[in-house]
Amino acid sequence: MLPRKYKLSLNKDFEKTFKAGRSVYGRFLGFKIIKNNLDYSRFGVVLGVKIEKSAVKRHVLKRRVYTILEKVQLNLSIPSDCVIIALAGIKDATITELRHEILETFAKINK
Repeated sequence: MLPRKYKLSLNKDFEKTFKAGRSVYGRFLGFKIIKNNLDYSRFGVVLGVKIEKSAVKRHVLKRRVYTILEKVQLNLSIPSDCVIIALAGIKDATITELRHEILETFAKINK
């Protein structure tokens, strides 16, 4: 699991990222990214009730994303705040597909 230090937790951080952040969307996930003034990147995952009604299943999907982020978080060249928005296709995605999409998106962002 991703350590707490690397997670976005305050509402104002989420709002700031949503308002001023750059958007990149893939098949399963959408990303809102904004540069921060820290030495490390922070991540937040948003998964709505429309995607999965069961809180337990939503939590499982969020944990999948956080587990992947724990392994690939060093791929962002500039420290930033990143909110990951789950899209409807995430329910059918495998961990390998999610990992590939996250790595692909981080490669786009670093260019």
